[in-house]
Amino acid sequence: MMIVRVAYIATSKSRAGARTALAGSLPVIPTDWTPVHRADGELVGWMAADGRPRLLTGAPLAAPADDGIQLLRSRGLAALDRRWWARLPGEPMTGVIDAGKPDEDWTWQPVVLVESSPTGCTVRPEWPAPGETGRALLPVPVGDLLMEEPPPESPDDVAPQDGAECSAPA
Repeated sequence: MMIVRVAYIATSKSRAGARTALAGSLPVIPTDWTPVHRADGELVGWMAADGRPRLLTGAPLAAPADDGIQLLRSRGLAALDRRWWARLPGEPMTGVIDAGKPDEDWTWQPVVLVESSPTGCTVRPEWPAPGETGRALLPVPVGDLLMEEPPPESPDDVAPQDGAECSAPA
């Protein structure tokens, strides 16, 4: 049995709720990914079979590199502490929601990572509304559910420029 530490970026109160929600998840890390630990035993990421260093969320840290393990040990945890983008419901969240299969009407919103483990990660809105205490759970690896930059707008969402025609659906 392998014991894997969970990286927490949160308060103890939010950790308890996220840990409970993640407890029933099944590990989904590919079997050909190798865990990378710091000298103190802390899990800092994964080396994928293609040589690409991957963060605890499964997102790539860099292109495949010979120094991928060192990159993870030196920057793996710090790289998680930033603005990310995830699709969330438009209304303020309360409780814990499953964002692994977002509804079509959910929008890309800036989020911060609260917690990550080999079985999932938890995010919250970067700037929550007053009283918004909700969290969203994502599977690991996150794939295209968690982005470093906001995705480009779809052509249907872009207003026509001056002089351009706007066609109505047939």
